Amino acid sequence: MKLQKRPDEPVLRRMTETARKLVERQKLQMGYPFDQETNLTGFYEWLLETGLCNTTLISVGSPYKEAWDMLHVDEFEREVVDFVAGTFGFRGGHWGVVTNGGTDGNLHGIYFGRKTLEAKSELPPILYVSAEAHYSVQKLGDILRIETRIIGVHPTGQMDIEDFRRQLDPTRPALVAIAVGGTFKGAIDDQRAIDRVLKEVKPPACYRHLDVALFGGYLPWLDDPAARELVDQAAMGFDSLAVSGHKFFALNEPAGVFLCRKEILQHLTKLTVPYLGGIVMPTISCSRSGFDVLKLYWRIMTTGPAGFRAEANHVLAMTAKLLAALAARGVEAHANPWSNTVYFRRPREEVVHRCCMACSGEFSHVVVMQYFDEELVERLADEIAG
Repeated sequence: MKLQKRPDEPVLRRMTETARKLVERQKLQMGYPFDQETNLTGFYEWLLETGLCNTTLISVGSPYKEAWDMLHVDEFEREVVDFVAGTFGFRGGHWGVVTNGGTDGNLHGIYFGRKTLEAKSELPPILYVSAEAHYSVQKLGDILRIETRIIGVHPTGQMDIEDFRRQLDPTRPALVAIAVGGTFKGAIDDQRAIDRVLKEVKPPACYRHLDVALFGGYLPWLDDPAARELVDQAAMGFDSLAVSGHKFFALNEPAGVFLCRKEILQHLTKLTVPYLGGIVMPTISCSRSGFDVLKLYWRIMTTGPAGFRAEANHVLAMTAKLLAALAARGVEAHANPWSNTVYFRRPREEVVHRCCMACSGEFSHVVVMQYFDEELVERLADEIAG
C-alpha cells in the first residue's frame, strides 16, 4: 500500500512557487480560447469526499456498450454525449464519445470519414481543408496517409469556395473538413456553398466533418437562430463533428466530444477484443479519461441551459465591447460574424508577451472568453493601443 505523503520540502517549495506564478498569470493567456474561471473546486472536493480521487478510472470503447465489468462511468458519458448531441440538432440516431481533446475528435472524424468513403468507392478519397482550419486536420491527413488539398481563404479567413470548386476532383470521393471557427481569424466556412459545389461537381461520395472546437460550445446557445443553424445537424446535414471540452465548456485540461450519425458506425472495421469480453471497439483511443466524463457531466449539471445561454451571450457582448474600445483608441480591429476572436495589427512585443497573444505575420489576436469583464476589456484596449 502506498504511503500518503507529500514531496520533500525543497520539491514542494519549487512546485508551490510554480503554482503561484501560474495562478498569477492565469488571466493573461488572452491569445488562446480557454476560460480561466473553471470553478471546479466543488468537483475536486467531491472527489476527495468520495475517495474517488484515489481510484484509477478509465473509459474504454463505446459508452453505449452493455454488460461491462470494469469500473466505468458509461451512464454519465451517455448523458453527456446525448446532451451535447441535442444542442447540435441531432434528432436521434447519433453516436458519440468523450474524447481526449479536439485533435482526438478530429482524428475520429477524418478516420470515420475515410472508412465511410472507402465503403462507397474503390477510389481513395481526397481530404479538403482550408488554409485557416486548425493545423491538426492537415497533420491527421498525413498520419492517415490521405491525399490532402489545402483550399485558399478570403482575407477574412473563410474558405474560398471558388478555389474549392477548382480543386475538387469529380472522380474521387471527397472528405471535407469544415472549420466552424478558423484558428486565427475565427471565420466560419460556408456549409451551404460547400454543399452546392459538391452537388454541382458530383464526386462519387462525400463526407463532411465539422471542427467546431471553440464555437461549438457557444453557438447553440445564442439567441440568433442563424447562428444556431450553423451547427444544427438536421439543418446542415454534416456527418460528424468535434467540439472541445477545455474551451467554452471550461474544463481545466484537454477533453472533448466527438459526434457522428449512427449509421456511420456500420462502415468501421468490426474489431472485437476477446480479453475485454468481446466488446466491439469503435474508438481510436483505447483508454480515455473517466474523470473527464465526470467533469463534463458536473459542468452540464451545474451550469444548465440557462447558464450556457448567459455565458454565450456574455462572450459576444464582451467581444463587441472590446471592438468598440479599440476603435475608440484608434486601433483597427476585426471579428468575423458570431466570432469571439478579435484580430488587429501586432502591438508592441512586450504587450504580445505579457498578454500571451497569438500572432501570425503582422497580426495578433485575442480570444474573448467568459472571464472577460468590462474592466479587463478597457485595460486590454489600453495595452494594445499604448
